[in-house]
Amino acid sequence: MIFAVVEDSRSQAEVLKALLKSEGYQVEVFANGESFLAALHGGGFDFYVIDWALPDISGDILVGKIREQCGWDVPVVVCTARTEEDFASDILRQGADDYIPKPVRYMEFLARVNVLLRRVQGKTPSLLRFGRIELDVEGRRIRLNGQEVELTQREFDLAVVLLNNIGRVLGRDELLSSVWVREADVDTRTVDTHASRLRKKLGLAGESGLMLMSVYGQGYRLDAVNR
Repeated sequence: MIFAVVEDSRSQAEVLKALLKSEGYQVEVFANGESFLAALHGGGFDFYVIDWALPDISGDILVGKIREQCGWDVPVVVCTARTEEDFASDILRQGADDYIPKPVRYMEFLARVNVLLRRVQGKTPSLLRFGRIELDVEGRRIRLNGQEVELTQREFDLAVVLLNNIGRVLGRDELLSSVWVREADVDTRTVDTHASRLRKKLGLAGESGLMLMSVYGQGYRLDAVNR
């Protein structure tokens, strides 16, 4: 799961990033609204933490863009120094799921994040997002930066296995048995060929926010690229 943290205070952003990483999440930090919107245009994230008072673009515009591009299932938390009741209700009406008063109380922040994640994980998402990649398992479709990528049946199956095991080393024999389960005439070179094709087609050299690494003597590992 990849979090986007939009916060112009470097120290605040680094603390939030460290907190989320300690819970096992990937985090991308943006110091202003412009850089965040450029990344959002390239593909969505799984969870958004937005500073309402940025130097260049107001929080309501960012929240609106998130809802416009990513829908209403993705969680959005706003951090703000303003705590008046009317202002807080405006934030929620404009599309945020929750707000965190500044200065941020970090244990409360993590608790609120976890509440929203439990709510989201109780639903069955129509699309799964991994960096800039959108995966529709039921429809057997995959998109990079919003554009559908044409994959063969085996390429798609391999992509699903890799995306569902980000950060884990998968041996070539394990991948063979998962993807080519009924094909006895294939060997590990087939895995290498398909992995090479996926790296090009899905931008798995970092362009998609994911990096497919060959682990010497073992197999492959797909990692999220932190910024």
